[in-house]
Amino acid sequence: MSPQNNTKIIGLVVVVLLSIAATAGVVLIKNGHDGSVSLSNTSSYQTASTTGSAPQASTPSANYKDGSYTAQGSFDTPSGTEQIGVTVNLASNKITSVSVDDSSIYSGTSFAYTERFINGLNSVIVGKNINTVNVGRISGASLTPMGFNNALDTIKSQAKV
Repeated sequence: MSPQNNTKIIGLVVVVLLSIAATAGVVLIKNGHDGSVSLSNTSSYQTASTTGSAPQASTPSANYKDGSYTAQGSFDTPSGTEQIGVTVNLASNKITSVSVDDSSIYSGTSFAYTERFINGLNSVIVGKNINTVNVGRISGASLTPMGFNNALDTIKSQAKV
């Protein structure tokens, strides 16, 4: 084979490999897999599209008053700063329910990711001790958790005994 044929074959192989990698990436994203590995509050690694809890610097022994608490959290996106409202109900330091108000989000892309975040949030934090909750990427949303964690920090301040 001539060097010119070798170059063509190598080029063709590279194109095929790039096409396979791109297709695999699209399939993973479409199926909700973000490929992230997160540290859970039990210090073991796990890979899942709807988990994102990680240990937080909060004192595990802090106590909070039972009740309903609401706060705003902000997070930066390529379209600008977005705001979400977070309401958490607490009982015996555990999150019994959570709701997120995304009505002030103006970017279509941010809104789509925030909706995915909201849909996966309950399974990650409801029933958990508020001291151990620090949400990471959920359902592909990596910026919305920052706003949620900001709001949760405010709620912790409001509810702390």
